[in-house]
Order: sequence, then C-alpha cells, then structure tokens
Amino acid sequence: MDSMKICQCCGMPLDETTFSREPDGTVNEDYCKWCYVDGKFTYESKEQLIDFCVAHLATPEWPAEQIRAHMEAVVPTLKHWKQVE
Repeated sequence: MDSMKICQCCGMPLDETTFSREPDGTVNEDYCKWCYVDGKFTYESKEQLIDFCVAHLATPEWPAEQIRAHMEAVVPTLKHWKQVE
C-alpha cells in the first residue's frame, strides 16, 4: 500500500491532479500546484500561508481557531519550512 503524499508546504493531501510542476513541465510530487507554481513558492512565510488557509477554509464545522491550531502544529514540520528556517 502506498503512503499518502502531502504537500510539503501546506500539508494538503496530494494526487496526480494536484502535483505542482517545474518550469520545464516536469511533475514535482513534493508540493501542490497552489503552493509551488512555475518553480516558485507562493507563500513567503508560514504566517502568510496559515493566514490564507484560515481565511479560506473556515466553516461552521471547522472554525478558524481550529484550522489555525492545526496549521500551526503541522506547517513547521513540513520539508519546505524546515529548509527556509
């Protein structure tokens, strides 16, 4: 059984429809197509990423405070953010 891939920037589950691409068109299975676009990262800081996710993902079932707590626990453990610190 294959382990599930997650974006090493935001933590989102990945599959062949959400993998990012390098500028030459090759697939990059480490990042989603929203966090890594044409060889560049979309977010300059963990805080910018977390703020974006909180603003766009909050629902009555998963309130902003819960999303923020989850993201603050997960994001620092991901490859991209370990490399930039």
